[in-house]
Amino acid sequence: MSGPLRSGLYLGTVRHRRRAPRENSFRYGIYQLLLDLSELAVLDRKIGFFGYNRAGLISFHDRDHMGSTDEPVRDKLGRWLRAQGRELGGSRVMLLTNPRVLGYVFNPVSYFFCMNAAGGLRFTVAEVSNTFGEAYCYLLDGGDPLGGQAVRSRLDKRFHVSPFMRIEGVRYEWVVTPPGDRLTIHIDEFEGDKKYFDATLNLARRPLTATTLARAMLRYPHLTARTTFLIHWQAAKLWVKRVPFFRKPEPPDDVLGGWQPGGAGGRSGSGREGWRRYRRESR
Repeated sequence: MSGPLRSGLYLGTVRHRRRAPRENSFRYGIYQLLLDLSELAVLDRKIGFFGYNRAGLISFHDRDHMGSTDEPVRDKLGRWLRAQGRELGGSRVMLLTNPRVLGYVFNPVSYFFCMNAAGGLRFTVAEVSNTFGEAYCYLLDGGDPLGGQAVRSRLDKRFHVSPFMRIEGVRYEWVVTPPGDRLTIHIDEFEGDKKYFDATLNLARRPLTATTLARAMLRYPHLTARTTFLIHWQAAKLWVKRVPFFRKPEPPDDVLGGWQPGGAGGRSGSGREGWRRYRRESR
């Protein structure tokens, strides 16, 4: 493959703001990779410490997305989309995600941007993971254009993410801009007509090279382990503030298979099996 890579490195911030029943907010610096799924083997060759489906200082494994198998992630995405009544066809797929760092990975949300031949955004798939080893996908069809390239999708919440947030009666409003020099994603959560939480991802693009990636890794050492630690740190703060706690419900029928953060085994079992293990261990 010749010419510049379509894959890129994105640096910026993630911000969360909770308004009720107790206020809590934070903003952290991060980096993420935007991976053209057709370039994974090229990245494996061009960046010496990047591994595709193999060990590396930083790596990407098909088993870390859209279920636990080693089948190419594009094929798994296409099958999931067909179940939703959509066809991936020849669309270019760009995945915004955290890679494995020293073999460890955790992705609160990964985004599959499905692009048309002209480079426009057809739709986005948000793959949401929780710390109980489950993942769930939402189809963001962008049915509400907002001007420019931003589109909004409205849908009901169906998947347990945090024990400090309920599922029943909650809906999302997801505003997405397609990846370019900048990339912004904003999520509002509503209970009835009341917005009680929002999250914003605000990133700027850099070329993806061995040098730029090494600099990002030095700036944010072991990003994925840091992400997991900060999730539990914020949960501890909410517990101290006596934010109501909601027990984990059984996952929806279409939950994806459970994941393992590291090791050769990748993900393990189905989401329901993971939930049953959780129930047994919590007794």
